[in-house]
Amino acid sequence: MEKKLYCFNCDKDVKPLCTIQNNTYVVRHQEVHVEEQVFKCPVCENELINDNLNDSLYNIYNAYLELYGLSFEKLKEIRNSYNLSQELFAKALGWSKRTIIRYEHAESLPRKQYLLIYKNIKNNKNAFLEILKSNKDSMDKKDYYRICHLINAELDLKTINVFLYVLKNNALYRTQIMKNFFAIDFESVKETNHSITSFKYAHGTYGPVIDNQGTYLQLLVHQNYLNFSNDEDDKILFTPNQDCDLSLFTKEEIIIMDKVLSQLENKSASQLTEWSHKFKGWIETKDGEIIDYSYAKDFELKNNW
Repeated sequence: MEKKLYCFNCDKDVKPLCTIQNNTYVVRHQEVHVEEQVFKCPVCENELINDNLNDSLYNIYNAYLELYGLSFEKLKEIRNSYNLSQELFAKALGWSKRTIIRYEHAESLPRKQYLLIYKNIKNNKNAFLEILKSNKDSMDKKDYYRICHLINAELDLKTINVFLYVLKNNALYRTQIMKNFFAIDFESVKETNHSITSFKYAHGTYGPVIDNQGTYLQLLVHQNYLNFSNDEDDKILFTPNQDCDLSLFTKEEIIIMDKVLSQLENKSASQLTEWSHKFKGWIETKDGEIIDYSYAKDFELKNNW
């Protein structure tokens, strides 16, 4: 049965005429445009009051959120993308759980500073980790490490940004990525006694590889750091999906990375494999065995080609 609305002018319930109208509202000093249903009396054409005011307000507020690339539904999606409950998500951001509930249930319109945080952490794990780390001292240690585990924070910011640096304007296959990272870290240990990334390297069939490489690459793709595509031979190429944060590196680290990238540039996967098979650390280890960084003294970037 078609819903009727009361017309005050005719003093009776009528079957309304419905039209679509583009309306403009001002929300927090910003104009938003909303497409709305307008109901009129078929007799006197007087505009009728729609009793779904909550829906109208929801649409107006959602239009405001869209100015920031958000919506009430996306607020929930952002939290879920980090695999966190409302309580842990609130603790990570330094907010109250009640705040998260109100926002996700459209009970309250987030303030601008909160919207900017949501916008910043959407598909940007670096930004989320920075906020999490800034709140570490005010959190229970168990909660902090539980959050780290749930969001797969094993990859520190610098390691993530090495991927972004290596792949900038430089689409690579998995084997090429493995060799670039292996070379960067062993060259760094040789020169500075410290690796640039947090990775360990294992003896693989095609040379040294990042230990648990598959897990890390999947995580980076899932967290929107990397993209992958198939070339004409159906082989997977990786490219970055975000800009690298150079402030995380020292000048010395950037020089080392540039030196490795320059040396390995345009080298095919087979060339890199053959070169890495001459590395003493690979020769003296077995399949799957971790290659100790003590072998860095035997690493030769420009030899054995």
